[in-house]
Amino acid sequence: MIEYIKHIEEYSNHKHSSFSKLVPSDQWGNRQLAEAFLRKYWLVEQDYKKKWKPVQDMIFRRSKGLPDMVYCPGFEMIPLRGGCLFAEEDFLQLQHAMQEIGENHFAIIQCSQEFTEGEPMFRMKFPVNITWNELMSGNYISAVLFEMNYNDYFVYGESGTWGKYSANDYEYPLDIIGFKPELAPVFKEHFRQAKEEQEEIREWLPLKYKEIWSNEANAKNPR
Repeated sequence: MIEYIKHIEEYSNHKHSSFSKLVPSDQWGNRQLAEAFLRKYWLVEQDYKKKWKPVQDMIFRRSKGLPDMVYCPGFEMIPLRGGCLFAEEDFLQLQHAMQEIGENHFAIIQCSQEFTEGEPMFRMKFPVNITWNELMSGNYISAVLFEMNYNDYFVYGESGTWGKYSANDYEYPLDIIGFKPELAPVFKEHFRQAKEEQEEIREWLPLKYKEIWSNEANAKNPR
C-alpha cells in the first residue's frame, strides 16, 4: 500500500480548502498534482527510521510539545511568530541559512497531537535548493502541509545541528529555531528581529523557554 494514499484521499475534500490563500477553492482537489508532489517528496518509513529518525532524536526530545522543552540540551534558540509551517519569507530565511551551513536536504515531520489520531501524518524530504513555486506545486497537499494553522512539525537537516519546531497549535502560535552554539552567527543573521518584536514574543513563551533565553542573554551580556 502506498504510504501517502490517505493524504491524497482525505485532503482532496473541499472542506479543507477554506483556510487556503494559495489554492483557490475552485482549483482544490487536483489529485494528479497532489500525487506527483508526494511521489517526489514523500519520506518513506524505512528511510525515516534508518536515517532521519536518529538525527531527529539528536535535536528534539520526546515530549508532547509546548509548554514542555522540545530541544535536547546544548541548543540555543530563536523564538518567532508562528501560525503555519511556512510562508514564503519564512522559508527563504531558513533556506539561506541551510545553504550557508552546507545542508543538502531537510525533513518535515508532523508531530502527534491529541486530535491527530487517525488523521494522515506528513513525513516529507526536500532538497535544500527547492524553489518556493515547487513547494507550492502539490495543489491541496502543498496547501495543507504549509498553510494549515493547527498542525505541529519538526523541520531539520541531515547535519543534526539545527531544527525548527513549528508549534501552530499552541495558545500563541510559535516557531522556535534551535541550533548549536557554533551556528549562532548564521541563524541570528538570517532571523533578525526588532527589539520590540523580541519582547512581545518573549511574553508568549512557556516558562522553561523564558529561563533558557534569559540565561543565554545574561551569559553574553554579563554585568
